[in-house]
Amino acid sequence: MSYEGLGLGVVSQQGLRERLLVLRSCDLFDGFDDPALLLLAEHAKTGSYRAGQTISEAPDAARAVFVVTAGSVTLRRNARDVTFAAGSAFGAMALLARQPLGLARADRDTRTLEIPAAALEAAIDESFSALRSTLRIAGAAVLKARGNLPVDPLSERKVEEGTFHEQPRSFVERLIELRSGPFRYMNVEALVDLARHMREVRVAKGQVIWAVGDASTYAFHIDYGRVRCTSSDGRHVAVGRGFTIGVLDVWASEGRAYEALAETDLIGFHVDFEDFLTLLETHVEVGIDILRSLAQSVLEEPAPGR
Repeated sequence: MSYEGLGLGVVSQQGLRERLLVLRSCDLFDGFDDPALLLLAEHAKTGSYRAGQTISEAPDAARAVFVVTAGSVTLRRNARDVTFAAGSAFGAMALLARQPLGLARADRDTRTLEIPAAALEAAIDESFSALRSTLRIAGAAVLKARGNLPVDPLSERKVEEGTFHEQPRSFVERLIELRSGPFRYMNVEALVDLARHMREVRVAKGQVIWAVGDASTYAFHIDYGRVRCTSSDGRHVAVGRGFTIGVLDVWASEGRAYEALAETDLIGFHVDFEDFLTLLETHVEVGIDILRSLAQSVLEEPAPGR
């Protein structure tokens, strides 16, 4: 990939080292490999804002990721305020979702390290570790905003069980199922690879698919039936045909956040996390599409996103 459009010029080695140290200490970039961090550091610029100064107006497009190095910033979005202290970062989810950042103001004299949109997107496009790390952060943010459930328990949804079938689906039928479900945004080559890795599983009514705290090693796509998902605090939701459970906690690299119980007999497809990672390494554009979708979900949840 060419970085000519990023406007890279002569970079001070001392300043570069300082910027690398700031990035390494920020949770947002935990998991980024050295080449990705170096790319970000080479294009990052420092910003200084007086107390009360506006960093971004509410309708302004997200133009950068801001790492607060001194002072603090309050970001107002969706009628909610969230404050970012030194060492924290904001703007990544809005940037990836291509949404306005929101109204951001310095609470007191504040300094930032600002990473242009083009630099972040180039790093994610070129570095699989950066893509995987950002997916982890976005997945965890969505899961937290939904109260550790696969969907918002307050949202109104129609849960359909689908049609039971005795015979296992053929490869072509699995491919058709994928093209009509949540994976329809994938290109044909990626869908074919995913269909090859899917394994049909049948689960009896009343069986626990996984419990809270179990290892998150696979996702489960529901082809037929209904699953009750219950968080550790007792809140629960039901999901049915066409829904894929276990995705968010897989991306978040955490143990299962909720119990999944078969409310009916189930027919589903088991997708191993490692197989899906292999698919993303081959089809990076699929991972970026997933990331943009997760970022959009972060911003749409009631709690303000990053």
